[in-house]
Amino acid sequence: MQKNNLNIKLIYFEFNFWRVDILRLCLSYGNIPYEYERVPRESWSLRKNEFPFGQLPVMFLKKKVHAHTHSLARFCAHNSGLLDLDEAKILIIDQVIDWANDITIKIAPSIRAEIREKNPEKAKSLRLNFIKNDLITWFSYLEKLFINSSVKKEFFTDKFSLADITAWRMIQWFVSGKLNYIEKNFIEDFNVLKELYNRVSNLEKFKSLPEFTEIL
Repeated sequence: MQKNNLNIKLIYFEFNFWRVDILRLCLSYGNIPYEYERVPRESWSLRKNEFPFGQLPVMFLKKKVHAHTHSLARFCAHNSGLLDLDEAKILIIDQVIDWANDITIKIAPSIRAEIREKNPEKAKSLRLNFIKNDLITWFSYLEKLFINSSVKKEFFTDKFSLADITAWRMIQWFVSGKLNYIEKNFIEDFNVLKELYNRVSNLEKFKSLPEFTEIL
């Protein structure tokens, strides 16, 4: 497929989140045009049944709809030259995406309590529990994966890829100050990940993307 003729449309909610951001960053990095629709939360219940698995993000490709972040991310990265041809390196990339999903599942109850249930006390309790039991553990897992996978210690697969974009987006989320009670400087305990984050942030082509500026 000619990448300029893919007729891609992405649909997600009205806020930036890693599940759709990694798709947009990959496409933009690969100079692949796409349409982007944001669905207001208040209209979601009326539209939920339109989409596979009743979830977002989804991607329309030549008017056919596809779903699930991991599958969509692989497609976008492949067409943008951000996946890899080496199956062993693709395994590394897949593990980073799965890590992002796992830590999101871990923190999700506290987000749900805050946003959907409007229960700040419950949200605080769940968030502090996440910080105590999961935050350091799961970022340690990511750092160890980088150390064990990267030879040159520049990128996960030694070539800028979807893995680095996903890790960058997740670190940005956790140091953004948008997650209550999580100190921005917690990343100082993970020097390898901090250096990766700064390295990706300073890639000229990457930081010039409009999506990069929007996310920050």
